[in-house]
Amino acid sequence: MKNHPVFCAGSSGCHLLLLKREQLYYFLYFDFYLILLTILSTLNLPNEKGVAQTMLPQSHVAYTLAAFNLAQKWIPGLKKADYRLLALAAMGPDLIDKPLAALYFYRRYKAAVLFAHTLLVHLSVLILTLWQKPRWWFYALAFNGHALTDRLWFFPDTFYWPFRGWRFHVWQKAGSEQKDIKRAYWRAFTRRPELWVWEVGGVVAALWFVLRNRLYRLDRLGYLLRTGRLPD
Repeated sequence: MKNHPVFCAGSSGCHLLLLKREQLYYFLYFDFYLILLTILSTLNLPNEKGVAQTMLPQSHVAYTLAAFNLAQKWIPGLKKADYRLLALAAMGPDLIDKPLAALYFYRRYKAAVLFAHTLLVHLSVLILTLWQKPRWWFYALAFNGHALTDRLWFFPDTFYWPFRGWRFHVWQKAGSEQKDIKRAYWRAFTRRPELWVWEVGGVVAALWFVLRNRLYRLDRLGYLLRTGRLPD
């Protein structure tokens, strides 16, 4: 199978990353899905103050696992992915930023969408993966998919950090008057029921994933948890 150069760094001893044509097709197929998901996400527009509506971590996991499982029909290489790592990658930005927000940034700056949600970090993760671990490309895309489903371009101070300055997006949702981030989330979701649209969709995606793969059977669920692979 013919290889294609996609990245080269350094003038001497240049490291040339070669991807098989099949792997390039994987990117094209999966990018098409992500573009489609982004278009659909615009149906849930920001409110009149320009405040975007983000998604909770479990919904990121549900949408990602369902998407990868569905895409396996056209992209056989996805069968090599470990679903446990896909889940971690899908909520990776939240696993990094939410503790930082709880410890300091929310209390000090009312900011909860931080470093791991920036375009700089997402591009860095993608480039480093292609350069050093090209076989892990599906984990990089799961990580990048977080930015798309959160529609981070509605958070320009964070998404384009540090090119717009050193500040992060300031939370302006109902609940932002709370000093504790947990109470802020609770107030936001109880006062703005439209935020539950994506969460209900996440529940539907999770149920579809469970039913499609018969994970209601303990032996099949146990196999997935032990190996990261879906049983045949």
